Amino acid sequence: MMARPREFDEETVLDKAMELFWSKGFEKTSIQDLCEHTGVHRGSLYETFGDKNDLFLAALDRFRHHSAGKLFAVLEEPGNPKEQLAAFFERLIERSMDNANERRGCLIANTAVELAPFDPKVASRVEASLLDMENRFYSFLLRAQKEGGLKGKRNLRELSRFLVGVKQGVHIMAKTTTDPKTLQDVYKVALSAIF
Repeated sequence: MMARPREFDEETVLDKAMELFWSKGFEKTSIQDLCEHTGVHRGSLYETFGDKNDLFLAALDRFRHHSAGKLFAVLEEPGNPKEQLAAFFERLIERSMDNANERRGCLIANTAVELAPFDPKVASRVEASLLDMENRFYSFLLRAQKEGGLKGKRNLRELSRFLVGVKQGVHIMAKTTTDPKTLQDVYKVALSAIF
């Protein structure tokens, strides 16, 4: 007897699940919510992705591989490094304060607070995502240093970690602040420390 072909696209379902987890968090998202939001029956979700925790881990992986790349793209283009980093943070602030996106912040930052202290699998994925961000900043700063754009001799690994902290902090602050200038002040201090 042949297995029935899937009647849904796994990537589309994973994107929808990721969006729901991102908006509501892991704990407040039920299997029923996931079924309704994705349009996939419970049995098919379990058969394809495993339990809710497995689906969440897959959603985290998808976020890491797709969302981060879009945001960091501005740092990979040729141009003035200081202006590029300012543009990166302006884009981040715009996305973070967009009420259409429910001011949901960063899925990685949210997960770090909600689940990472209690779930080693989640913690390892959060750590991998933060390391990925760090490495992207490091590559950017290495190029900026080669072009002579950084202040003095700097430890680029330390600066990269600092920028990860600034980025994640801006996401968290954007959940409650109503004034973009508050967030701009944060990244402007970061720019002044680097360039």
